[in-house]
Amino acid sequence: MIFSKKQVILYILSLVTLIVTSYFFIDETIAKYFLANMKTYKALGDFISIFGESHWYFATAIIGFIIFKFVKKNKLFEERFLFLLYINLFSGVMSLVIKNIFGRIRPWGNDGDASGFLLFKNFDMSFFEKMKYQFITILDAPTTCTSFPSGHTTTVFAVFTYLVILFPKYFYLWLSMAIVLVFGRILDNGHFLSDIFAGVLVGTLSTLFIYSKMREKIEKNS
Repeated sequence: MIFSKKQVILYILSLVTLIVTSYFFIDETIAKYFLANMKTYKALGDFISIFGESHWYFATAIIGFIIFKFVKKNKLFEERFLFLLYINLFSGVMSLVIKNIFGRIRPWGNDGDASGFLLFKNFDMSFFEKMKYQFITILDAPTTCTSFPSGHTTTVFAVFTYLVILFPKYFYLWLSMAIVLVFGRILDNGHFLSDIFAGVLVGTLSTLFIYSKMREKIEKNS
């Protein structure tokens, strides 16, 4: 499946627009609602979120690669599972880097305050004081201060894009599954909506980047 530069640029601009719009107009309202109704939604959200954890896809990729590399030798499936491994590694690293740059406090950590980016606070500090404050704050509370982007969503949409590239016929099935999985992070109040949109962007672009590097090998063995 081929994506033109125009399509990718339009996709990026659309998601950036959704991130900004959500941040300013939607995040706080949604976060406060689910915080106030945690007893109703959190258990379901936690259950759904299990399937967005990256270790499932890492394990699948490693086991699949070993089987088709050394047991049932098949170059096509070997490359496909290697592709799956690389997209999870790359998207995971990208997500962690961005999380630590922005240092956003999660909804349950700041009572639904949508302006939870450490990067956008303390403008009275010097640059080095600000960086020191952010480093110490994230170090003290690494889970609380790493909301943006959603790591689960990054993983889910990295895998979604992977499936669309290899099996485009089932696009709507993959999209439906991805939407359900990422919605769990809203239900359990683990992320703001803009965190979800950011995860979609990081996950999708990560897979497209790896695909651009592996495309020749993947298509050669198809």
